[in-house]
Amino acid sequence: MADAGLYQNLGVAIKTIYPNKALEPMINEEAPFREKLGKSVPSGSKFSEGDLKFNGVLALPQNVGQIVDGGDLQDAGERSEVQFNLKPTIFTATMNIGWLTKKVANSNKAAFNMGESKRRTEETVSNLGKFIESTYVGTAGLGIRGYVESNGGASGLVIKQPEGVKLLRQGMKISVRTGGTPVSGTPGTVVDADSDGVRIYSVNPTTRTIKAYLIGTTTPSDFTGAAQDDAIHVVTGANQTLSSLYANGLRGLVDDGTNWRYIHGLDRTTAGYEKLSSIVKSNGGTLRNLTEQLLIRTIHDLRESTGKRPTDMWSGVGQIEKYIEFVAPDRRRAVEGGKYDKSTGYKSNDELVHYAPGVKLVLNTSFDLIPRELYLLSWDTWFHYVAQEMQWVDDDSMLHMGVNSSGGRKAIWESFMSSMENIGCDMPCANAVIRDLKDPSIGDV
Repeated sequence: MADAGLYQNLGVAIKTIYPNKALEPMINEEAPFREKLGKSVPSGSKFSEGDLKFNGVLALPQNVGQIVDGGDLQDAGERSEVQFNLKPTIFTATMNIGWLTKKVANSNKAAFNMGESKRRTEETVSNLGKFIESTYVGTAGLGIRGYVESNGGASGLVIKQPEGVKLLRQGMKISVRTGGTPVSGTPGTVVDADSDGVRIYSVNPTTRTIKAYLIGTTTPSDFTGAAQDDAIHVVTGANQTLSSLYANGLRGLVDDGTNWRYIHGLDRTTAGYEKLSSIVKSNGGTLRNLTEQLLIRTIHDLRESTGKRPTDMWSGVGQIEKYIEFVAPDRRRAVEGGKYDKSTGYKSNDELVHYAPGVKLVLNTSFDLIPRELYLLSWDTWFHYVAQEMQWVDDDSMLHMGVNSSGGRKAIWESFMSSMENIGCDMPCANAVIRDLKDPSIGDV
């Protein structure tokens, strides 16, 4: 039992146990991609009203040529540059505890090491870390987390592959939108009230089905107007404006305009802006296995076009399995001390490495990466812009009184945490993605 006198102010007590620097490591436990990103921004960057502006070189001057004796010298030319613009986005989370829990934790007669309050905090931080990671590696620029395959009414929505329900969690509020053009950043319009701001209460990964409650009720939504190929967004409330809301995602930053037309405020389709597109190895929708030859060809194309040496591969677990099956050589471990190491599998990501001249690609794993894709990244072109570290939103007292009308009016105490951040890439053409790969994690054979 803890000393009850320690918790005379529960809000201060929670903040003391979980200060800003304690929240960051907890977030990163759920976010390997986020944790590995450097927080340095490109040199010469400028901050203007919270936005980060930085330059990108699309072409060098190429002031070279040959002349005969007495001929004209080469005219001078300038570098071809563009200015990128990166805005931080606000990730937020909230937790609440009941009146009784707060009073017991503050009581001078009984205390239990703030057990429930600590558990709520850790759950919230873990969920927020997972949400940030899935945003960064699972979405493009508009934050779409899945597409409707079919509508079963009260039986729920079936979500299409390859996203499936990977990016959707029980408790999330979602909005189903139709008629948008995601590649150009238009989110579409709300399908109907039965599909907007509803809260997921059931996620079935086997059938890829989600069910949701109508706002503030325990009445199941029948998703009246939702139809095939409608997009699913995570929202904070009904009729939320989605434009310019979402952080950048790996699927949009490493792209050629298929998933995301714009990058850092610039249009990839503009003449002369070809270097804003990454190398994309698709197969026309026909699935194929990951092979060593496919990796070598992609590396060679990247080296040829940019001169950069990729340093990291990122994929989901399905491509880890395919890498071991088709790419990694089948070899026995060396004898050490007269004993064979009969272990199977792999100890860590560092064991799965692909080599090319001057290249050592380490295979990294994120459970939130979309299946059927594998990324080859030049890690020095990536950065993590953090305008505000993960911290409590604290106006005097960290816990704020709220009223919850669900299931009768009951008193609750709410607390909020937030981070202002985004990820960027200052050389998109130095990165590549291999798509249309068979992925056993979603049943491909």
